[in-house]
Amino acid sequence: MGITRRRFLGSSGATLVALGGSGLLPRMAAALGAEDTGGPASGRSLVVIQLAGGNDGLNTVVPYADPHYPKLRPTVALSESELLKLDERLGLHAALAPFRERFAQGTLAVVGGVGYPNPDRSHFLSTAVWQTARLDPYREPTGWLGRAIDFQPDPRHPREPAALEALGIGGGGLTPALYAPRTPVPSLLSLDAFSVQPDRRYPADAGALRTALGAMYGENGEPAGAGFVRQVGRSALRSSDELRAAVAGYSSMVTYPKSGLSDQLRLIAQLLTAKVGTRIFHVTLGGFDTHANQKPQQRNLLAQLAEGVSAFLEDLKAHGLDERVAVLTYSEFGRRVQENASAGTDHGAASSLFVVGAKVAGGLYGPAPDLSKLEGGDVPFAVDFRSVYASVLRDWFKIPAERILGPNFAGLQLFRA
Repeated sequence: MGITRRRFLGSSGATLVALGGSGLLPRMAAALGAEDTGGPASGRSLVVIQLAGGNDGLNTVVPYADPHYPKLRPTVALSESELLKLDERLGLHAALAPFRERFAQGTLAVVGGVGYPNPDRSHFLSTAVWQTARLDPYREPTGWLGRAIDFQPDPRHPREPAALEALGIGGGGLTPALYAPRTPVPSLLSLDAFSVQPDRRYPADAGALRTALGAMYGENGEPAGAGFVRQVGRSALRSSDELRAAVAGYSSMVTYPKSGLSDQLRLIAQLLTAKVGTRIFHVTLGGFDTHANQKPQQRNLLAQLAEGVSAFLEDLKAHGLDERVAVLTYSEFGRRVQENASAGTDHGAASSLFVVGAKVAGGLYGPAPDLSKLEGGDVPFAVDFRSVYASVLRDWFKIPAERILGPNFAGLQLFRA
């Protein structure tokens, strides 16, 4: 089928050369089929989910037995029918039912009272602290995951990072958590964003568009345009084709819930089964800044989290990958203990997080909050978040945590051997 000049120029595929120039597609192509180089944590991956906005830890991991909880939150507090008990003191929000099942199986770690010294209630500064793992986050613009990507076991023999060591998944640009001094880390919205796509009004143009782009960039050796542009365009087309071929074999009997987070997790499952070599993925679930009407908002978000992660882990299990992947959640801060006048909560301090996966040593970590002993109206932190990171680095990736985080973070032994 022919394609008009106007339709060719109007198609998103005509901008593919820019994607090739970014270096993303050639790096993907190089990763496809690459052999695992071995090593102490060979084949392990980590999926980090940011709960952006400041998730209310007290209504996520609920101190239902504390008499101060319903008094300080007459509107926002969860009743016993709205939670799932973990023990005689703590329960999970009922929307986290899939997580409660994994807790019973021993594959969900619940870490409470997580924060850092002298907390800041600014979204921007506190997020930067968590993403850099530094209390002075603007001193050096690198993320804790980025520094892990660049880690050199022996500086005398530098290691060349894998082609796709890490990926940011979703829109909004690359998270600072993945900023690496040596390794460029791409951000991927979808597979379709990195393929030849015709104008939506003319879907039948796809084949003709691919042929036209191939001719333009001289795929068959014909001279076509400037050498650099031709080389970049050909590389982009080839990389796009090879990536799509690699994930084409992906199939799953698991039905993912309908949500943006689930779409992102399904994409990660595709990439993991395609074995492109990615070790670290970062995704974001936003909307946790619940200053008003908190209960329905948080219920919906926590359901998206638990149902999406559960489907993702079931998908990995069906592909024999569940023991090679762990999921970590984080949020920049918790919420104030006392509710506000709008049936919501304001910015606070310590919160809770989850680590989940087949090799996770499930259980409760950190003390239960004592709401009679607050600091400025906040739950004080009891577990430094860098201790969680230290466990991930040392026990999951077998990286000396002090090289990434500095000394004094022993870790929590969150993983089984």
